[in-house]
Amino acid sequence: MYAPTMLRNSPDVDITPFRARRARLLQRMQAAGGGVAILPTAPERVRNRDAHYAYRHDSYFYYLTAFREPEAVVVLVAGKETKQILFCREKNEEREIWDGYRWGPDAAREAFGFDEAWTIGDLEKRLPDYLADQPLLWTSLGYDNDWDARVLGALNAVRDKTRTGLTPPHSVRDLRAELDEMRLVKDASELATMRRAARISADAHCRAMRATGPDRFEYEIEAELLHAFRAAGSQA
Repeated sequence: MYAPTMLRNSPDVDITPFRARRARLLQRMQAAGGGVAILPTAPERVRNRDAHYAYRHDSYFYYLTAFREPEAVVVLVAGKETKQILFCREKNEEREIWDGYRWGPDAAREAFGFDEAWTIGDLEKRLPDYLADQPLLWTSLGYDNDWDARVLGALNAVRDKTRTGLTPPHSVRDLRAELDEMRLVKDASELATMRRAARISADAHCRAMRATGPDRFEYEIEAELLHAFRAAGSQA
């Protein structure tokens, strides 16, 4: 379960820097030979039965999208013409009562600045089309076995069509390594976020120290600290 927000008309951050990062990544991919980049967000983890651990999106995924829902994948095509695609969960009013707001593909495409958006259930069907006749596949393997299997399945689907003239990517590049290079130099949005996080952290620790006393329990001090974080809008 991610943080429930039942009513939402726009992202809670300015998406301009996120769109700029996607554009910059596409330029770097084109300079390296083109291809298609595929990046999933973090999976949800079950704690017990139908209860999940508190959800935290993948940082690399968020860096490019500003999208915090689980079950989402971003695809970036760096050909002569570029294309930016988001796969996410479909709208489901019943599940939203329990799990929080879902954007759905149509609203997410417009709000987060993508060229296309599809339901996550369409990924296996559409991914081979994006991979076909691309020279390079940019992704990160070895972090999640289920994701690795999905990527391999899409590649095999393209290989099965080689007699029709389609070819799969001839090599794989580590997408996280490319993003690490980009993230070494912080943009204005990141610098502002880091400064705000530092202010929130300092204020929260000062609050916790003021609340400390011989008659206080540790969990009470922790509550003061966490309250200050959440009251200031910190997510994680």
